[in-house]
Amino acid sequence: MAIGLATAFQLVLLCTGVVLSAMGYHTYRTWDQPGTVPFVAFVSITGIGLVGIAVASLAAPTFDIGGHIWSPLGISLWALTMIPWITFVLQYTGTYTRITRRTIVALTLPAAAFPLLFTSIWFGERTIFGILGSLSALYLIGLLTIGCYLVVRTSYRYGHLTLRQGVVLSLAPVTHFIIANFSSPIIESLGEGPAVGMFTLGMVGCTAAVGASLYRYETFQSTPAVGRIGERVIVRQTEDLMFVVDEEERVIRLNRTAADRLDVSKTGALGEELSEVIGASIDDVEGMETIELLTDEGSRQFDPVISRLTDQHDRELGHTLSLHDVTELELREQRLEVLNRVLRHNLRNQIEVIKSNAEVLADETADGYADSIIESADRLTELGRSARSIDQIVSQPSTTGDVDVAALVREIAENARTQNGVELSLSVPEEAMVVTERHALVAATESAIKNALSRADTEVHVTLEPIEPGHCLTVVDDGSGIPDEEIETISAGTETPLQHATGLGLWQLKWAVTKFNGELSIDNDGRTTVELRVPDQDR
Repeated sequence: MAIGLATAFQLVLLCTGVVLSAMGYHTYRTWDQPGTVPFVAFVSITGIGLVGIAVASLAAPTFDIGGHIWSPLGISLWALTMIPWITFVLQYTGTYTRITRRTIVALTLPAAAFPLLFTSIWFGERTIFGILGSLSALYLIGLLTIGCYLVVRTSYRYGHLTLRQGVVLSLAPVTHFIIANFSSPIIESLGEGPAVGMFTLGMVGCTAAVGASLYRYETFQSTPAVGRIGERVIVRQTEDLMFVVDEEERVIRLNRTAADRLDVSKTGALGEELSEVIGASIDDVEGMETIELLTDEGSRQFDPVISRLTDQHDRELGHTLSLHDVTELELREQRLEVLNRVLRHNLRNQIEVIKSNAEVLADETADGYADSIIESADRLTELGRSARSIDQIVSQPSTTGDVDVAALVREIAENARTQNGVELSLSVPEEAMVVTERHALVAATESAIKNALSRADTEVHVTLEPIEPGHCLTVVDDGSGIPDEEIETISAGTETPLQHATGLGLWQLKWAVTKFNGELSIDNDGRTTVELRVPDQDR
């Protein structure tokens, strides 16, 4: 016996419900991300509801699929999915993840009067119960709208998601809402077949949206809740003192660290002027390199970072202020400045005294001890010069400009050719222009070439080749090589009593390369190869 059109659509509706239920089960067994459980509830309720409607309509051919019975069933099924939908959205987007039973009850209570919406259908007139049901319906529509907005906005904000992903995910409840609320009155007069077909096709579209979200866009592979939760954790757990102030510089928010370190109440400080909390206004802080505050650990120095808060029209709403404790760093810099100045000055003077006396002894004796003293004094003098050169490289402000690396390499190589009689060969282009920090590049190139000449037995070869973006300077020598311990020390960026460099040459090379944002690699495979990557900072 031929199957009627209405029966065919009812079978498709049954299959659609089964597929939705299966996707809900698969989601539950596969993923354990924020929002998984309410999403499973949303999908499963829809799927089981469709199976129930299809089975009922198939079992009872006289089932009024296009009349007053149909409308409450379709709309009620949609209404049942709205609490799981909004719960899923709150957890999935990270807007609110600590969902409890109380939260579910609070979300459900305003929707409890929704069934009363149909009293006007049953009694044929509008009653107070129908009005209460209408208010619940408006509440559920609000949940749908808010949920779709949060999903689409979150998908747009986070780079690992796409706007299309958020739109497709929102299509599932929106399609269900449209087909359940607006199709039936329009096509009711056309008969049972078109009514069933319209609803079935709409629910197929809803199922397709759910499937695309899960398997095409991998909704639960990387949830945006991680980003939202991470942002809150950063603010909550950071050791920086953080404030949000309005345009009148009243404290609107501060993190727990600020309240604890400054020994103020987190709520009591709200509404207070910033100057009353930290003793300085935003304008005052902007002119400070550091600000001194009295904390639970005594007087501490903080590095301030101020950011403007604006709306979409670039109107200033206030500022954020982050204060990072730099007390230890400040003390360390002060110690280094004092020790550097004292040691350089005193060391230079005392070495000159030692060397002068040793030269006098060398004229009066011939045992060689005086010459040894003079050589050691010269090495200490050279070490002092290296220290001053490094200090100048590191401490001076970075200024970039056009530099011809090829010309610079030829000039440095020409000045260094006389060292130890070692042959120095060059393979460089006529011109190699980059935008970089010239002083740091000169120091790095000099260090690489001179160190290679001091180590080499017979030859040093220097090559300059273009790379993207910039140029690569390679210095190869045939000497005994740099000890592996020194290379490991430079790579690690720190020295220990058991692992340290024997001088400052490699440190000067590393720090200079860092200053012009380059890369340094050293290879001791048979021959020592030092490679400097010089990026073009204009690209």
